[in-house]
Amino acid sequence: MYGTPSRDIPHRFSKSEDETELDYRTITLSDFTQLLEGIEEVSISAQTLVEGVKISFEKTPLNMLSNVINKHIDVIEELSKKIKTFKKKNQLILEELKEEEENKKEIKIKEETKPQRRKTELL
Repeated sequence: MYGTPSRDIPHRFSKSEDETELDYRTITLSDFTQLLEGIEEVSISAQTLVEGVKISFEKTPLNMLSNVINKHIDVIEELSKKIKTFKKKNQLILEELKEEEENKKEIKIKEETKPQRRKTELL
């Protein structure tokens, strides 16, 4: 049902770096702890963006503004890398959650499209 990435290194002849083969297995508590640790790591990086705006600009405001913008750009790039690794490490749980969401939507659509039966009354 569930799986984990079978290797951390992408295949040499693979066209995409994001492709990973999945070893299907049952999900364990360590998968959930890894998911939570990944969420925490991404949120810490995102918090840097929020806190970085609170600094003072001192005597040279344009120079400091330039430094703040450059640092934010660096943090955003780092954040995007962390999100990619987060998705790669937790691909199995995320895909299972997507499948569950799709199944719920399909069931809801089926229920909505069912015609209602007419009740006939006896005279």
